[in-house]
Amino acid sequence: MKYFRTFFFICILGLFYTSCVKKENYPDYPVITFNSFTPFCTGNKTDSAYLRVNFTDGNGDIGYPAGESGITPDFYIIPMVDSAGTFKPLQYTSPYTGHDTVFTFDYQIPDITPTGSDKELNGIIQINLENAIQTISSLSIPNINFTYLEFQVWIYDRAGNKSNVLVTPPRTTCGY
Repeated sequence: MKYFRTFFFICILGLFYTSCVKKENYPDYPVITFNSFTPFCTGNKTDSAYLRVNFTDGNGDIGYPAGESGITPDFYIIPMVDSAGTFKPLQYTSPYTGHDTVFTFDYQIPDITPTGSDKELNGIIQINLENAIQTISSLSIPNINFTYLEFQVWIYDRAGNKSNVLVTPPRTTCGY
């Protein structure tokens, strides 16, 4: 009987605790915030970098299942370069059209929808910018300082909801 009362008391305490834990109520569209930018250097050159972005989504429809056809990228990054003290999108002249085109790097997020009835998500997405950094470092554009970079970042969920557009703080690369 003594153990039953102790067990009952512990169960009641557990109920009070779980009823006091506030459930997050994220919106049903993605929201992102900056986490970090970590460049990896070889000598004075940046050969790759990690960009980490915090995210939340109320209904958890981030990413696509493996093997699904007809999907589009859902994570977008535009590098912003320092041009005379002002950051602007990195552009190139397209050899096909002759028009200036903004470099946009896109990625596919794997399906991370949780199982169960509570679909709310929060976490960190880490992107390896190896290809982006190598592309940027191979450019030779006058009056552009590649020592500092900013990035415009946004994501889409499967319902087509676009997140806020995040502009990262200026980050130092390894030097060019």
